[in-house]
Amino acid sequence: MFGGIHMIHPIEIPFSINNTEKYLIYSSIEKRKYHLLISIPTCEIPPDGFPVLYLLDANANFATLTENMRLQCRRATITGLHPSIIVGIGYDSDEPYDQARYYDFTFDSFQENLPKHPLGTQWPPHGGGQKFLSFIVNEVKPFIEQKFKVNPNKQSLLGHSLGGLFVLFCLFLKPDAFQYYIASSPSIHWNETILFEKKQQFLKSLSDKKEKIKLLITMGELEKNHFSNMHEKANMLASEMQAYDGEILETTFYEFQNENHITVLLPLINKCIAFINDKSI
Repeated sequence: MFGGIHMIHPIEIPFSINNTEKYLIYSSIEKRKYHLLISIPTCEIPPDGFPVLYLLDANANFATLTENMRLQCRRATITGLHPSIIVGIGYDSDEPYDQARYYDFTFDSFQENLPKHPLGTQWPPHGGGQKFLSFIVNEVKPFIEQKFKVNPNKQSLLGHSLGGLFVLFCLFLKPDAFQYYIASSPSIHWNETILFEKKQQFLKSLSDKKEKIKLLITMGELEKNHFSNMHEKANMLASEMQAYDGEILETTFYEFQNENHITVLLPLINKCIAFINDKSI
């Protein structure tokens, strides 16, 4: 005792998020290693299996999304918000955003079509999106489907910035891979020419689709000031997609007031959970 105050002796113990698992996975396609962060709902498994939400940039956003999903879906019978398995795809790094994402989230593009780097430097290696997409569809998804009972008709993909661009490419190139696509602040300026080509091909093929596809594009209001005009480009893309809305496609655009390219991530989570539960946005 010191001055009438009891001295405490804390014992350091490891910290982890409950009901989560972490795996190191080697991609046979990419010949690289990734981290898979998996959040598992604690409720009883639904008869048709758990929905699955695949999250890009897991290093930055997995913990926040996991805790919010858990809190908001605690009383599903009252709120109608049912939990999903969250599968975060991240990197073998302590940084929230690894430079490898430039390669994984972008698709082939001529150098002259790329935006100028805001710092005037060269962009990191890029253009590996097709391989990364194959990795998700052909390696990550089968692993999850083998390990858990999942609902094949409730599969979602969420990405922000370059990750949002990747979500759009995935929709246009592999629309049957998921049913819910969330493109947050997509960097459309990066691969605008080739993205436009793939979008046109996708829209022409809509009549051949049988399953409903839902797309959510979001932007922060303050992103109107972004050097890339990403707000305007995303709004225009959403408007064009909405012209094709019907039994197969449903597109929603949402702007977060007073939010910028980074602060938009927190309110995005609320809309994302509502969206994949077919609630109004």
